Order: sequence, then C-alpha cells, then structure tokens
Amino acid sequence: MSDPPLPEPRRPDPNDPVRPAVLVLVAVAEPPLDERRPWLERADLVDALTVPGADTPVYLTDDGVAVTTTGIGKSDAATTTTALLTAPGLDLESAYVLSAGIAGGPPSRAALGSVVLADAVVDWDRKHRWDRGEADDQRTDDPAESIDTLAYRPRDYVHRLEDRLLEPALDAAAQIDLGADPEVRAYQDRYPTAPDDGPTVEVGTTVCGDEFWHGPRYAREVDWLCERYGVAPYATTQMEDAATATALERFGLLERYLSVRAVSNYDRPAPGETVEESFDGTAASLALAIDNAERVGSAIVEELLKSDPVDIRG
Repeated sequence: MSDPPLPEPRRPDPNDPVRPAVLVLVAVAEPPLDERRPWLERADLVDALTVPGADTPVYLTDDGVAVTTTGIGKSDAATTTTALLTAPGLDLESAYVLSAGIAGGPPSRAALGSVVLADAVVDWDRKHRWDRGEADDQRTDDPAESIDTLAYRPRDYVHRLEDRLLEPALDAAAQIDLGADPEVRAYQDRYPTAPDDGPTVEVGTTVCGDEFWHGPRYAREVDWLCERYGVAPYATTQMEDAATATALERFGLLERYLSVRAVSNYDRPAPGETVEESFDGTAASLALAIDNAERVGSAIVEELLKSDPVDIRG
C-alpha cells in the first residue's frame, strides 16, 4: 500500500491565520537524510502552507503541530526560522519550537542512536583560528595554539536553554523505548571508549557550526571552546541550532525552544578507519538516529501540548 498523499500546500491567509501549538524543525527531507519522513508518516496531516522564504512547505497535523525543514546549515536555518516567524497568516506567538534530527558526537559520551536534549547551544564558528607558522615538528596538539575566543566578544556565543522547558521534556523522553540495531551496536563496539550499551536519553551541550569537521584534533578544539564557555563537555554536533536559537532570541521567543538530537555517527574514526571512511557513520546508524529522534521528539511534543510548561498559552 502506498503512503497517503500529502496535503496540497496553500498560501497562508493573513485574515485567517494558522496558530500551531508546536513547530517542529528538521533540517532535510531528501533521502538518505530524510529527517522529516517519520514525522509525516506517523501524523494525521490536515493542511499545508507555502511560506515565502521557508525551505519547504509547512505541514500541519490535526492536533496543532507544524512540521517543516530548515535546510542544512546556519544561514538556511536562520532564514527559514525568520521567514516562519514573520509570515502573515502563520502566528507562532503561542507555539513551542523544537529542532529535531541527527547529530555527530564524541564516542565517549553516548551510544549511537542515543538522543540528547541540549541544555546549551554553542556557536562553533564564532572564534579565532590561528596559523602561527610553526614548522611541522614544532606543532602541538594544544588547542590554545590554534584557536581562541573572539577578541571582540560582547557576549559568549552560547544559548542556555530554559530549565522549565527542559525538565518536563526530559521526563517525557525518559519514558520512551528507543530503537536499537545489532549492526549499529557492532559498529559502535569498534570504538574502545564508546559506551557498552545501547541508545539512551541524555542531556548536554550541542555545538553548531557550518564546518564539516571530523577527527580527534578538531574534537579537542571543540572541547576547548566549550570549556572556555563553561559548558564542557559537548555531547553532540550539528549545523542549525545556534542559528535557530539566535532568530528566536531576536524575537524574544528563546524560552520556548528545545533541541533534540540523535547521535548518528561519531566525530572521529575508529581504530583502523580513515576519517573519510568514518565520517558518515553507517546507513544503519543514520536510520536508527532518524527514527529515535522522532520517537523522543513526538513524546516531547505530546508533553508540551498537554502541560504548556512555560505558560505561553495563558
């Protein structure tokens, strides 16, 4: 049996605005990185909107949830989020906002397929990177030799997310049975520092950047930057959430934001692997992370609809 057709997108009507209770933002809807697929497959869709400046249509469920993609990277995420916040006919003043999707992560922090709720979002790109011109035999692994915080820094480039929202979200997430996959576990076991168990729900710092970095040297730099901001160690890495958080903050809406990221790959190679071989993880780890991100994300959405933890609906 084929999937039911998606609703035909329409332009929103400024005289009859749509008022979602929750906005779910995934990055992409193109295989194999189709983070949107499980959200649409498991929802009763009743409407769709075409919003100028957004990445793809906004799909609406019968219980007041809006789902759309931002596109990959910070400029795409900021543009889409701003377009949605300012669109005539789409009223997000009473909506929670949830980023949900895949992420990389250090092998020591979580099993592949684990879901991490962010308590802090770090902007990785706001830093100095130094080439001090040392000869190869004089270079060190000390991150302080290659990066630094910005000399002009009116604030730390960290968004600390709202505890009143994070705590009930974690409670809801903890009730979910996460998927597991023996093929993913076998790949995870190639990493000596990885956990000796399957996927779990965690909380920690997520680091957002436009650079596709990979490998232990750059991971040490990420840890160093998080230490300077007081939010180390980092748990996940991704490419959209600092931009989404910045756009929401500019509109005074950051307190209703959550980042939910499932670990699809580790940010360095396993012993015997090259960085190219390990960069994407495996097809199985990607599929598991996409599925677990939606499982946990949907449970959190249900909790937000029920409890309105920061009382934005009055």
